[in-house]
Amino acid sequence: MAIPIEESFEVGAPIERVWEYFSDPPRVVPCIPGAELTGVVDANTYEGRVSVQVGPIRAQFAGTVNIRELDAARHSMTLSARGLQKGAAGRAEATVNFALESEGANATRVGIRAEVSLVGKLAQLGGGMIQTVSRQLFRKFADCARSEILAKGST
Repeated sequence: MAIPIEESFEVGAPIERVWEYFSDPPRVVPCIPGAELTGVVDANTYEGRVSVQVGPIRAQFAGTVNIRELDAARHSMTLSARGLQKGAAGRAEATVNFALESEGANATRVGIRAEVSLVGKLAQLGGGMIQTVSRQLFRKFADCARSEILAKGST
């Protein structure tokens, strides 16, 4: 089952400061609810784990994230992620695109589009429930990322 996810949020900071944060995955991962960076394979490949609960099902995945495209001039990035569910026959794959847009000298819009494919028990819950949970997780992520970016001030 492929589930589209599209979200955005604004950060009260210049686009270069926001880009500095988002182009450094080890800084971003702690803001992703349930995610943990477990290893760095190379400059474009990271290993990690993520734990998520959707309704009655709690799932843990371990896998890799690969930066497929990084365009500093356009402030955009495409990632691909894949993971296997721990203790079950499930798996998850995602393609995530994000792009930053300047909204003035001290404001940046962060737009994220993802397509997530699930196999296993989570897939049985249906796209509507998964999208609802993803919106909740995204709000937590956006609040954390915004706080991290603003706490760093000018670099």
